[in-house]
Amino acid sequence: MKHDICVIGLGIFGYELAVLLEKEGFGVLAIDRDRQKIESIKDLVTAAAVADITDIEAMKELAIEKFDQVILGLGSSFEDMVLGTTYLRKLGVKRIIARSNTAIQQEILLKIGADEVILPEQESAERLAKRISLPHIKELLELDPDLGLAEIEVKEQLAGKSIMELDLRKRHRITALLIKREGGKAHLITDPSVVLKAGDHLVVVGSEEDINRVFS
Repeated sequence: MKHDICVIGLGIFGYELAVLLEKEGFGVLAIDRDRQKIESIKDLVTAAAVADITDIEAMKELAIEKFDQVILGLGSSFEDMVLGTTYLRKLGVKRIIARSNTAIQQEILLKIGADEVILPEQESAERLAKRISLPHIKELLELDPDLGLAEIEVKEQLAGKSIMELDLRKRHRITALLIKREGGKAHLITDPSVVLKAGDHLVVVGSEEDINRVFS
């Protein structure tokens, strides 16, 4: 089982996200004030509870601060989003991901404590679930069904190895195009002897399956 995640607000986006994350191997607690929505999802996730994000005592009872990530999928009430984000930060939640309907709402939620704010029209529940389950893959753009362009953060186990040593192209059918180091600009990879450091970002091209296998 991967780390525990809580999804609050089971509209179309939140419901789909909770189910997808459970399928990815996370322990998911789904929360909504609507009992009917909880009944419809309770057999598809690890746990489900009827509760209101604007009730801080209810959030305390659910030990919300123990979750690695809490995702606010509310869509109808921005006031509830603001109050919920404030309460979650006050309770010490490690990471808060909120959704917003406009860029202005996004800016406000970031200022009051959300770690990340997504606009659903720009990021689907499926894409967010995949990004959460593969944290070292920062961005993945599908060029066609068999080819993707991805930005990868180099993990510790790949640090100290060169592009040549990894032999990505021959062994894994992946081509490394660009490298970016902290505080620096992105550069084309022209020298395969360049040694990778943890935290480097690589832009690579290959099939989504191969990229996930090598870098997840």
